Amino acid sequence: MRVHVLGKQFVSGKSKKTGKDFAANVVDVAFARDGVEGLATDRIWLDPDKYPLADIQIDKDYNVDRDFRGFLLSFTKM
Repeated sequence: MRVHVLGKQFVSGKSKKTGKDFAANVVDVAFARDGVEGLATDRIWLDPDKYPLADIQIDKDYNVDRDFRGFLLSFTKM
């Protein structure tokens, strides 16, 4: 699915559910969706080791691939 990056942020903390530390790069994106006039938006949580924040470019298009359960397979610049 083609998405357009609107913003990005590094987040970290301790999970309330498991008590384990976490870190992620969160990317805000816009994309076309059936039934939506204009664009829909979403937040994609990325592994900061696999997708460094400095490598993610704002106002660029990316391709997002997910598996049949909705888990992220890839996030690549178009």
